[in-house]
Amino acid sequence: MKISIQTLGTRGDILPFLTLARALMDAGHTISLLAPRDYSALIRQFGVQVATPPAFSVSDWMQRSRARGTLRGPVRFFRDWPVMIRPHLEDVLERSLEAARGADLVLANPIAVPARIAAEHAGLPFILMALQPVITPTGALPCAMIARRPMGPLLNQASYLAVSLALAGLAASLGKARRRLVPVPRPGFANLGRHLGEPLTRLTALPAALGVTSPADFDPASHLVDYPALQSPNSALPETLAAFLASGQPPVYLGLGSMEVADSDALLASWLGRLEAAGQRAVIATSLAGHPPGPLGPHFVAGALPHDHLFPHCAAVIHHGGAGTLDTASRAGCPQIILPQVLDQFWNAHMLTARGVAGHARTPRPKADEIDMLIGHALADETRWAARSLAASLPDPARAVQRIVGIIEQTAGDWRARAR
Repeated sequence: MKISIQTLGTRGDILPFLTLARALMDAGHTISLLAPRDYSALIRQFGVQVATPPAFSVSDWMQRSRARGTLRGPVRFFRDWPVMIRPHLEDVLERSLEAARGADLVLANPIAVPARIAAEHAGLPFILMALQPVITPTGALPCAMIARRPMGPLLNQASYLAVSLALAGLAASLGKARRRLVPVPRPGFANLGRHLGEPLTRLTALPAALGVTSPADFDPASHLVDYPALQSPNSALPETLAAFLASGQPPVYLGLGSMEVADSDALLASWLGRLEAAGQRAVIATSLAGHPPGPLGPHFVAGALPHDHLFPHCAAVIHHGGAGTLDTASRAGCPQIILPQVLDQFWNAHMLTARGVAGHARTPRPKADEIDMLIGHALADETRWAARSLAASLPDPARAVQRIVGIIEQTAGDWRARAR
């Protein structure tokens, strides 16, 4: 089977689909992956075919969004829609249509909305996979893109209205193209329950460390699955980093993923100062340090490298709350400190903190006393024990990703059976 995976967003939105792509390839399927051009080299490193990417750079987009505050909340997001979203839609749609040609199935994340039109146009089965609660309304979980913690069944359910509003905006922007490409009947664009007259398969992939169980009010086409854990093809760490790790006690990792952070120099200085006061050394992500890889005083600046091979050497992980980093740190048995910046990162932080293996900052720029409290909690013996116990209880990642492969194959088989 030929599968077109289409995913937009930052590195954290790409990596789990690469893990899934590799599992699908191992099962005998042919995979192409459409993603921002920033990640073409990364996709090739995993041995996955790169579909022709859209022209825009997600790195440039993130810099602009930070300056404008686009991702600080739904109000700002909709305010910036004409400038930040609409100009890219036609290009992304053309690339989506191209990537879907000759495929047997299209799998996409919710950000890659044009993928749905491409699947409709080609008459292909379509699967949505989200990395946070966002595509299936439920009273058990809030829409994590806007809610920072559980709010009770009624408010949880109502929070998904924000998704409907975003889809309504996309319908207005893409409606003319969709009417040209897709014959009637067409479900409303805000209707995520149907695709070409059939139930739309939806996967909500969450880190098992969050302890979320499948909601009782999920419909049969909706599935809660474990986040596809990162499995890097290259396990080797740079020699200089390996020497640093071997030269002393386990360091604390400090990085904020692909987030563009204002006053990053001040943020880094405040955390490094408090870590040094606690007698700790750190491995710092290049994206945060603004410094080339190598020693930085008693610390070490590391370039892009596999977290799944680095984190087992760390005493704790300080990060932004992205699902991938959270999952990888949890599987490594690391206590965590979360500094959420935008969207679902706040909900992730709340959920993991409730499990006793993490703490999260109350403000984007915590004061010294709060930093000391968070570091002390992360390095405490009871937190370390809880993190290791949680890691030991997590399901086997290979079996988890095989479940997703099985759902994809079942969906394709059901479509073939109905077409006969």
